[in-house]
Amino acid sequence: MTKSAAKDPERNVWLQLGFADAETHFLKAELVHCLDTRIKTLHLTQQAAAARIGTTQPELSKILRGKFSEVSLERLMRFLAALGHPIEIKVGRAGRRKGDIVVRSKAA
Repeated sequence: MTKSAAKDPERNVWLQLGFADAETHFLKAELVHCLDTRIKTLHLTQQAAAARIGTTQPELSKILRGKFSEVSLERLMRFLAALGHPIEIKVGRAGRRKGDIVVRSKAA
C-alpha cells in the first residue's frame, strides 16, 4: 500500500470519516491486517501470539478488533518482526513517486 493510496479518499475510509491523522491510521490498519494474517498463518492462539510479541492477550485482542490508535507504527512493526514477518523499509529512489510509503505482505 502506498502513502498516496492513504491520501486517496476512495481507498482510505479513515480519510472519508475525517480522521485527523488518516494517513497514519490507514498504514496502521494495513499493519494490523498483516499481524492478524500472520497469527492465523502460524495457527497461534491470541495468548500464544501475545507471549511471542511481548504483550498481553487482552491488548492484542483490542488491537486486532481495531482499537489501535494508541499503538505506534514502530510497535506494530516490532510485533510483526517477532512473528517472523519480514519488515522492509526503503529510503530513496526505488522507481516510486516522491513520498510513497509501501506496506507489503510477503510469505516468510
